[in-house]
Amino acid sequence: MDIRSMIIRQSITPILLLLAWLHLCATHAQDAAPPIPDSKIAMLEAKLGDQAKTASASRKKLSIRRVIREGEALLKANSTAPNRYEVLGVLFQAQRELMSLDNAASNRRALLETSRLLADAPDEYAAVRLDADLLLSQSEMARKGGDLHARAEALRPLVDRYRDTEVEAKVIRVAMIMALEFGDVRLIDFLRQTIAERTPGDLEMINFQRDKLGGQVFGAPFVARFERADGTSMQFPMDGLGTTTALYFWSKENDGEEDLKALAAAWQVAHTNAIGRFQFVSVNMDNLPDAGERILREQGLDWPALRMSGGPENPVYHAYVRRPAPTILNISPTGYAALYQAGWRSDRTYERRLQSMMARSWTKPRYSSQMQSILSGEFLVMPTEGAFDPAAPPEWKAGASGNKAGLPRTDGSVPEATLRAIQACFIDPPIRYRTPPDEVAAHYEKADVLCREAIAAHPKAPDLWVVRNRRIIALMGLWKMRMDHKAFGAAVSEANAVIENGCPPGVDVVARFCLARQALRGADADPRAIIKALADREENPAYLATAALLALDMGERPLHEQYRRAFLDQHVDAPSMWTATTYLLDRYHRYWLYHPPYVAGWTYGRRQGHFLAIGDPEDAQRTFETELKTLEGDAVQIPASSEGKWTVMYLLPDANTSAIARYTSFLEDRPFEDVKVIAAVLDDDVAAAQTVIAARKKPDTFPTLLVYGGLQHPMVRQLGILAEDERVNILILRPDGSIANMVSGLTMSAQKANVIQHTLEWHDEQAVDEALARGDLEEARRLAFAFAPVEDAAAEGEKKKPTKKKIAVPHLRSRAKVYQAMGELEAASADAEETYLAVNSKAGYLSMRTEELEETEALRDAILQSLEERKAGK
Repeated sequence: MDIRSMIIRQSITPILLLLAWLHLCATHAQDAAPPIPDSKIAMLEAKLGDQAKTASASRKKLSIRRVIREGEALLKANSTAPNRYEVLGVLFQAQRELMSLDNAASNRRALLETSRLLADAPDEYAAVRLDADLLLSQSEMARKGGDLHARAEALRPLVDRYRDTEVEAKVIRVAMIMALEFGDVRLIDFLRQTIAERTPGDLEMINFQRDKLGGQVFGAPFVARFERADGTSMQFPMDGLGTTTALYFWSKENDGEEDLKALAAAWQVAHTNAIGRFQFVSVNMDNLPDAGERILREQGLDWPALRMSGGPENPVYHAYVRRPAPTILNISPTGYAALYQAGWRSDRTYERRLQSMMARSWTKPRYSSQMQSILSGEFLVMPTEGAFDPAAPPEWKAGASGNKAGLPRTDGSVPEATLRAIQACFIDPPIRYRTPPDEVAAHYEKADVLCREAIAAHPKAPDLWVVRNRRIIALMGLWKMRMDHKAFGAAVSEANAVIENGCPPGVDVVARFCLARQALRGADADPRAIIKALADREENPAYLATAALLALDMGERPLHEQYRRAFLDQHVDAPSMWTATTYLLDRYHRYWLYHPPYVAGWTYGRRQGHFLAIGDPEDAQRTFETELKTLEGDAVQIPASSEGKWTVMYLLPDANTSAIARYTSFLEDRPFEDVKVIAAVLDDDVAAAQTVIAARKKPDTFPTLLVYGGLQHPMVRQLGILAEDERVNILILRPDGSIANMVSGLTMSAQKANVIQHTLEWHDEQAVDEALARGDLEEARRLAFAFAPVEDAAAEGEKKKPTKKKIAVPHLRSRAKVYQAMGELEAASADAEETYLAVNSKAGYLSMRTEELEETEALRDAILQSLEERKAGK
């Protein structure tokens, strides 16, 4: 460093320190300054309100100017008051009123200056600063000469700025109205997605969408409370979660009883096929004393009988239904309703309609069964790493600090045989999800009986909480399967007994989960406070998992995502939580979690197939290690045996590997031999495997290994293997042994593309992006041109040789980025345009703008802009 630089630095440093000190003093003074008295602000607001009563325009202007002067004087005297933004808000309103009467340049400048001061207000004054922000945003666009698209795009950061404020919903509605006026489809789609993610169950927002987005279908959680004839309540989505629920709204008027009779006749035929996955709930609109229960029973219907207070004028009915009764509203197992503007015809041909209702993806028996098991909390009492140990039950292992030592057992403990008999009533997954519902219910009922007998026989046992926990889960299981509110009431009583009698730290999660549900049913319940109180208990990772489930009970999507994210970030590898983890990560469940129960046309199936086969990795950092066996009995360590390569493991019910070829043929064209394929048979019957292998016409190019213990092996719970008897499950491991994707058989049942290829290509593009980000252009170039080799130019007069290999879209996009970094903009533009056309074509196939299309379009436009600037000599 030269002398001049040293002198400059030495002179600047004290100045910077002085400025920092002055800033701290100003901040402290602002914090210490007394607030402006509320009475003075109220007086200013009153004076502004009084001018509205003045008939004369000139008198109005005089009155408003007087308010402005008083407001400015109040601000000058209290320039650092913490609540000065309230005065600025009044000043803004006054200046806006004045400008509407006198559009002078000085008035416009004053309004903009006040807007800039208001824009600095903290979020607690979000409602006060909103109009100022909107004015600044649009005036800035007008100053720059922005077109309608630019003005629309300026609304996106504004929506983000007001996230988690009291006016978030209002900002979204304002932006939507402006987007509709601009005719900007992209912004409309962005706002629709924002509503779906941020305020899906807000009645005002639901009505707003139905009023403004006529003809479009959207989903919303059905959030409502109804009274039963016996005075108890039924709460949605909580009481219906896990089962497709058809709410039948009817009245004795308009031939309602005849319609009910026709539906009852069709239901008598269909109901045996609906057990455990589809149920009806009656909602009477006549305010009958018994909610129409007598009429239902006369028709042989055992449906819950609810009453709709206020009839068609009820806010819930107006928001979700808007059709004349009788009518049906379908609610998915995740609590979502499909809302659309189409009319409704009740032609009483219910037989075919019921068949159609029960043939949908969201009514699949295994899907419903797993939902019911998870929502009942069954995973809390199920061992994941071996057989049930009475001295170390699952909730004990997951308790405070992991509880490494076993429970002390005494002569007063519940006998081991009794505990094992109770535990045997709960069926291990994935068999649990394919067990007939009546058999599952019978197991729950048996558990209830055995638990009550054990409680009566050993009332003072120190480990009686183990029994009570399992009775709570069995009762909540019956409640989930049958919508049995009496079973839930009994579970609440048992949960109270656990808390009152005491238990070791952390093992009360089952009881507290149940009691939180009861608290959430209160008419004045505060869902966020109740769920937070459970989630904040740190002794057991299950508290966060159950908090995520409770958010679903209340239709609180943002809250579910908050606790899901916290759980996956903190406890994703906790063995006791493997079943919950894999549910929260499973693609099929993620796809249908917020999806409305509605399909029409071919696009819905295409979109499902696209999402389930997309290459994005699962959103958790999981590791995996296991030991498999060769048919000769030799141990094979996974992923160590892959020697730094990708590992693609096909998990099969037997040694029939015929399904593997169509998923791995693309590997022949990869420029690197960096993928190892393994067939893992979920069985340890060597003879059976050898018989299948001997019958093959030609040998496989990959090894076939055995999973000893089959479905009892811990990896089945760790990976969330589902429907393996019907579909292959696929595990994709990165070279470092972390899980890139685990695709269950349930997901594979709706697969329409190659998820393995998409996953590898996604990571290929990421590798190029990372190399570019760290400035390693040579490595980025090496990878990009290996995956997307440049064709040799044909000699003059010769025909261009046909390309053997079609370059994948991620690889072509990577090459465009590398060309851009190299400054070869013409080549980059050509690749980007070709990528865009392919991605746009796929989006057209799906009838939706995908995130990939947005990103590819932005890349193409950026390259084109750079190319135009170069040509212009800039």
